[in-house]
Amino acid sequence: MKFQNNIEQRLTGRYNKSFAFVGNVKDKTILDVGCSFGWFEKWAIENNCKRIIGIEPSEVDVKYLKDAIPNATFISGSALCVPYENDYFEILVMWEVLEHLPKNSENISFQEIYRVLKPGGYLFLSTPNRTFWSCSLDPAWWLVGHRHYNINELKEKLEDSGFEIINIEYGGRFYELISMILLYIFKWCFKSEMPFKSWFDKKRDAEFLDGAGFTNVFLKVRKSLSLN
Repeated sequence: MKFQNNIEQRLTGRYNKSFAFVGNVKDKTILDVGCSFGWFEKWAIENNCKRIIGIEPSEVDVKYLKDAIPNATFISGSALCVPYENDYFEILVMWEVLEHLPKNSENISFQEIYRVLKPGGYLFLSTPNRTFWSCSLDPAWWLVGHRHYNINELKEKLEDSGFEIINIEYGGRFYELISMILLYIFKWCFKSEMPFKSWFDKKRDAEFLDGAGFTNVFLKVRKSLSLN
């Protein structure tokens, strides 16, 4: 089967874990920084959010997203300079984005996120977890220096930016790592889906939803209710 970059084909365990981790979005105003192909926007709209805005750096991607998911708002922007006023959003999500920012710019991004969240608002984020296996079996870690983070450095950066840590969870194990290796090979070498994709997807779902993984870390943090 030819590789398809659409929501139906790309939804896997990590995305389903993200939905469960966020939970209720009804009547919430949400910003998705680094919205990829709009998978979270589609889910949030289906679950009755008040409004969701997705940010992507590429104007080409933004144009595609506007056509694909017309009920969401998409703009070109960056996690380092969020084009919204202070205290605007109740929820902000940033899935697998932090590791793609320029090195040592994480605190700038967290400070921008803190600025645009309402007091008491929540940031939900995920990023690759730094362990021996998650790094060793990540081709991008070897080829392009794909960053992985340990929980202590994430907590330090978030707390330095003013956030309170509310919840930390993990997901993904060896089926996730093997699937990503196969994805890279078959997508880039053969422009096709990997073999046994449906079978791997079921295994990946289980790895992310049972709460016992190690490949990715998920954090829920809160902006202080106090403006002082």
